Amino acid sequence: MKKIMIICAALMVFGSTLTKAQAILDKVDRATDKADRAGRTADRTKSTGDKILGLFGKKKDGTSTEKTTVKLTGVDFSTLKAINDKLQTAKGIESTKMKYSASGSSIVLQHVGSTTDILKTLQKAAPDVFAEKNIDGMDDGEISIKLK
Repeated sequence: MKKIMIICAALMVFGSTLTKAQAILDKVDRATDKADRAGRTADRTKSTGDKILGLFGKKKDGTSTEKTTVKLTGVDFSTLKAINDKLQTAKGIESTKMKYSASGSSIVLQHVGSTTDILKTLQKAAPDVFAEKNIDGMDDGEISIKLK
């Protein structure tokens, strides 16, 4: 009889504790479900907004930056540095990054506009270097110059 009383008392004590724990877990589960539903709603809203904006297309405002690599062969370090200094102050060029090598150097330009537009700017900034006779090749994002 004592065993049954102990078991009944234990069930009553642990039963209320288990009920409280289950209630807490249910609240956590409901909060998680609410957060999931809110996230899915936000994703659907973004998707719908992207579709609507996609109908109108992106407008080019002329301020997006492009990257063009100017490859130079037949240039020494002092000439490369002088060219880089001229290009840093040219209109439309936001930044330059110079790399020197005896076999071939390069200057990476961050600029506004296309490669063709930046070549016109480069020809104004350093006409002796970017003369048409020195242009060895040109492609989107790359201009090759061969100095003699």
